[in-house]
Amino acid sequence: MKPRHLLLPSAFLLPTVLCAVTPKDLVDHALSTNPEIRYYEAEIAAAKGGRRAAGQIANPELSVDAARGSAWDLRTGEKEGDGPVWKATIMQTFDFPGRIPLRKAIADRDVALAELGLAQFKSQLANEVRARAGDVTLLRRLESAARAVRKRFEELIGVLMQRDTGTVSAKLERRILEASLLTSDRELTDAGKEAKSAAAALNVLCGYDPDRPLNLDDDAVPAFPGTPSLDSLKTQAAHSNFDLQQKRLQMARQGLKIDLTKSERWGKISFGPYVQGYRVDEKEKEAGVVLSVPLPLWNRNKGGIAAEEARLSQAEALMFATLRDLERDLAIERSAYASELEALSRWKPESEKEFRDAAEEADRHYRLGAVPISTYVEMQRQYLEAMRALIQTRRNAWKHLMSMARLVGEWPEVKR
Repeated sequence: MKPRHLLLPSAFLLPTVLCAVTPKDLVDHALSTNPEIRYYEAEIAAAKGGRRAAGQIANPELSVDAARGSAWDLRTGEKEGDGPVWKATIMQTFDFPGRIPLRKAIADRDVALAELGLAQFKSQLANEVRARAGDVTLLRRLESAARAVRKRFEELIGVLMQRDTGTVSAKLERRILEASLLTSDRELTDAGKEAKSAAAALNVLCGYDPDRPLNLDDDAVPAFPGTPSLDSLKTQAAHSNFDLQQKRLQMARQGLKIDLTKSERWGKISFGPYVQGYRVDEKEKEAGVVLSVPLPLWNRNKGGIAAEEARLSQAEALMFATLRDLERDLAIERSAYASELEALSRWKPESEKEFRDAAEEADRHYRLGAVPISTYVEMQRQYLEAMRALIQTRRNAWKHLMSMARLVGEWPEVKR
């Protein structure tokens, strides 16, 4: 009997790690714990079992006949005696030359397809983890900005309440700040919900509890590379896109199946020795060999050949459709990524820091009476709007970059 703690779900056995983790750490953990990987590994094992079976020769068949016979004198019509009659035959069935190598070749394609399925799943899982890790990092930056603005409003309202002069102007300023606090509170709530939702999805994808604390490294979103040329993307995808690789393997497999179907119109050869004997009025034995060869006179397997050739035509059509859809999707994602990069290029590298410093400076100067409340509130609001626009642009660029990597099958090379 297993210990009781081993019966708990794996998510409950994972320690809570608060140290900073990188996307690579998350990818490694997801690949080592994802239960679906076992399905693809079992598929590979099944395909390899089929490969072994494809090269095996059929077992010989033993056939035994037993009866009792009588002998009669044709002239007198009298019975001369009774006795046993028997026959034993061992037959071995052989395929025509070349048929077993064809079956092995088809089984090899099945193994390659299963291995490609596992590689595709791992690649897509790693891509999804990296995409969600970058999304969580960007959403947390927006949440941090919203929290900072809300905190400034809250602290400033407390200060104004302590030094309330009772004038209409002071009362109105406090109401403006209270209204702004409610607005910023809404912004913080929305940003927090988005960040927590993205973090929960990332945790589940990596095999953790949904509410597990996740301390992502600040470099979860690397610097965006330049826009690759469409020709370079097509060249890469032609070699490494998983869907195209699968379609090519399926076409090669189908071509082998046509050859196998053509060879099957000759059936199989059966060959083996036999021994028979009988003892009625005297004892006799006979030995020899039996050869059985089918004659393809009426059934030449034309229907099976036509069916396999039709399936090959279907595979070729799917291949061209996949290639067409791939080129279309690459063009769309590349164009979208280029548009987002163009938008990001209009932001200076220090823009985020400058807006944050301006919001803090407006807070300090309003406390000193150097700026009016309208300027203060507008500066906080514009800081949040700018941060939301910047982070959304980065999120969009990151999403399109990840989509290009998924379509290509690997990280796209940057070629102008």
